[in-house]
Amino acid sequence: MPLPGSRDSSVVMKRVSQGSFLQRTVLKHNVIFSEGSKGEEAYILVEGKVEISGSVDGRKKVFAVLQPVSIFGEMALFLDNHGRTATAIALEDSKVVVLNGDDLDGYIQTAPPAIQAMLNVMVTRLKNTTKKALRAPNVPMGIVRILDLFETNGRTEILYDSAVRQLADVFVCSPATIEGYLQGLATQGHIAIDSSGASGPAATGRRILRIVTPHLLQAVLLTGKIEKPKDDD
Repeated sequence: MPLPGSRDSSVVMKRVSQGSFLQRTVLKHNVIFSEGSKGEEAYILVEGKVEISGSVDGRKKVFAVLQPVSIFGEMALFLDNHGRTATAIALEDSKVVVLNGDDLDGYIQTAPPAIQAMLNVMVTRLKNTTKKALRAPNVPMGIVRILDLFETNGRTEILYDSAVRQLADVFVCSPATIEGYLQGLATQGHIAIDSSGASGPAATGRRILRIVTPHLLQAVLLTGKIEKPKDDD
């Protein structure tokens, strides 16, 4: 993530030079850290360009391309023994400042008491927020909640292919996974997927997703299950 108020990397390096932080040069195409590896350090990108990507349903997905001045890998400072959730690769020769937990603790300990107390509270809150953010989303129920929101607002017909793409982006999974859950809802009679209809999205001749069950969320919660998608071929 970009650091606010730090557009000039020389400003960051001036601040870093006042401490004992390590600066590392990473050559183009070199991996800084890999998804699944143990993380103990965060990085500040002060020169170059870094790609952050991950594996989603067996496919590479680029989450961000970072430029100076940005910080990445920061979850390693707040979660003990947690594997990296993404891979960081230098897209060109780059320079990064390396920060570890001891660096953070040392900075907090040398701060004035009032600032120290505030920083401790902020770190604790950030740890809790990060842990919540890392919890795996309930994809099928998330889909149902979104469809229920459409139905509640009077939209019972949605362009199917567009919905699949958008839902795949929201839940960071493959379109095939989304289609599997939608087919499950169709099998249960909660939605229909067709190209028939005289008005609305159906008039375009494209596939549409039609919400059949009123109060969809409540109905699914009462049944207590959603059909799981079949494994991708």
